[in-house]
Amino acid sequence: MTDPQHNRALVRAALCLAVASIAQGIRLLLPLPPVASMLLIGTVVNLCLSFAVWGSGLLYAGILCLLLPLFAFMQGHLPILPMIAVVFLGNLVFCIVLKQKKRWKHFVFAPLLKAVTLWACTGIVCNLFHVPQKAAYMLQISMGIPQWTTALLGVLAAALLWKRLQHARSV
Repeated sequence: MTDPQHNRALVRAALCLAVASIAQGIRLLLPLPPVASMLLIGTVVNLCLSFAVWGSGLLYAGILCLLLPLFAFMQGHLPILPMIAVVFLGNLVFCIVLKQKKRWKHFVFAPLLKAVTLWACTGIVCNLFHVPQKAAYMLQISMGIPQWTTALLGVLAAALLWKRLQHARSV
């Protein structure tokens, strides 16, 4: 990668990180209902991850995959430390699948694989760390269908926005 290309990729990744971090911080400022908060924030975060993959590459997207759950943990939105690794892995799987190609099957498969990864790894972490059954159940539920929904909405929004930005750039 040439130096200007590297700089553009770095700036794009930094912008994606900034937008996603601000979106995660909205929880602290706006008293939204939990479902609305999760849908809004999750969609924006997945949109930013998609943009990071397409605009900056997998390395920078991977850095975002690590930093975003770390920020969420520091804000108190991940209940136990090992969940940082779980969310990192789910986000990384999402980004790796999106990096393959921009085809509709990848847009469907990436969110599904992310949700399955999060759901399964959350179950493993809850068993390893003896999380009480009710708490483990609620945590695992939150890492299933809601994660699939927000990932799907995020990647679809990113694809539409990316297409518009590419069109605007060519005009």
